[in-house]
Amino acid sequence: MKIVDEIAIDLEFITESADIQKEEQKYFQLNYKDNFSMKTVERYYLKNSLTYKAFNEIFYNKFYDVNTFVLENFTSVASMYRRIKKVKPLLDQFQLKYTSYEKVSLEGTEKQFRYFYFLFYWNSYWGEEWPFTLVSREEILDLMKEVDIAYSEQVLYWLAICLSRAKLGCLIEYHPMYANFTKHHHSYERSSKKLKHIFRKFTDLSNEEIELETMFLFSIISCMRRYHKTDNAVSLLMNFAQHHNQELFVQATLYWMETFIEHFTVTLDVEEYGALFINLLHLHYFILSFAGPATLFKEDLYQKRLEMHETAQIEIMNQFYDRLMENQAFAIVFERREILIGRYHKLLKQTIDIANRDTIKIKIFSMINDDPYLFSQIKRLFIHVELCSKDEEAELIITDRLYLTIKKDIKDIFVWNSVPSKSDYDRLSKRLQEIYFTKYQQQNKLLLKTLLSEV
Repeated sequence: MKIVDEIAIDLEFITESADIQKEEQKYFQLNYKDNFSMKTVERYYLKNSLTYKAFNEIFYNKFYDVNTFVLENFTSVASMYRRIKKVKPLLDQFQLKYTSYEKVSLEGTEKQFRYFYFLFYWNSYWGEEWPFTLVSREEILDLMKEVDIAYSEQVLYWLAICLSRAKLGCLIEYHPMYANFTKHHHSYERSSKKLKHIFRKFTDLSNEEIELETMFLFSIISCMRRYHKTDNAVSLLMNFAQHHNQELFVQATLYWMETFIEHFTVTLDVEEYGALFINLLHLHYFILSFAGPATLFKEDLYQKRLEMHETAQIEIMNQFYDRLMENQAFAIVFERREILIGRYHKLLKQTIDIANRDTIKIKIFSMINDDPYLFSQIKRLFIHVELCSKDEEAELIITDRLYLTIKKDIKDIFVWNSVPSKSDYDRLSKRLQEIYFTKYQQQNKLLLKTLLSEV
């Protein structure tokens, strides 16, 4: 009862969209408006927790010793160490270590430090508030607009983390992985000028230090972008992949594509292949760049989304992932199953259009040039048909006679009357169903269709 009373008082400060009322001394009622968000309440308690306050001070190099901290926050040393003990296993995942020599800090690479703090701040605020004190959101936004960097709240957070740490003198170390990543990237020269301009505005770093910061940040921002089938950058990035074809993230992506195509016996068109390959490429690069989970405090929304699908879809996705795991050469990539499986599932659903894939390509020859009308009739008869373009190979030619211009095996030709009768349409319906069943009812193709269904 006392806890609920305290929460009711807190709600008065947290939001105007909800309140707790006691009903007839028997139970409590939460009243809320349509615009009430429980995340607002979560954020309030999180940022006022001792753990949050301690790690926030570590980010800014302000955590000098535990004794001072506990006095300022009206707690005990024992209570603080209990919290630290609980967090240590999480830090291990990021290859970071809590130390308290001259002052409290986290030991590890600056790269890992920044990744941890991106998740720390992002999963605390989800872009609903600005947690950074050394750089203002408005200033960064103004500079992004000035140099024409596409807006994204996550990009803003990464910029704020890198700029804040640079201002504190905690600089990114050279690493060949992101140095090589920028070497043959088609947009690095243009994008680096924009990022360097922002670093010069906010910091007094040397040109060499800004170059390292820019390479690091560019590689992250590139991985955060999602590439669509019609994106012009896809073909340029395919050339980028050729330059890096011996890199592990490229080799793992090639293996993924080969395994996927073989496992489901699917043929991808050029746009589907390109978009899927490039998005996977960046996902695998990011996985190899950072150690640690994909989220803090909260559940992984990609994993949760997958788990909300029907059991059959989850099982199919797991079967495919087990197939990926068979090649030990890429174990370092695919061992991060808890991060990747949900993201793979989302990419497949976004990229592959299974509804338009299940068609039979046909061509129609008619003495009275009645092709459009005949196709509309066939489409009403059997929906899974598509007219070939001029240069495409037809799976079935439908014609009223054996013209000399028809260059096709006789078994792939269907002949009917110049004005088709009902019996002609009945015959054609059976023929199309036979072709469709043979082509699409294979077990592995049915698995893919189930996996990518709207259910």
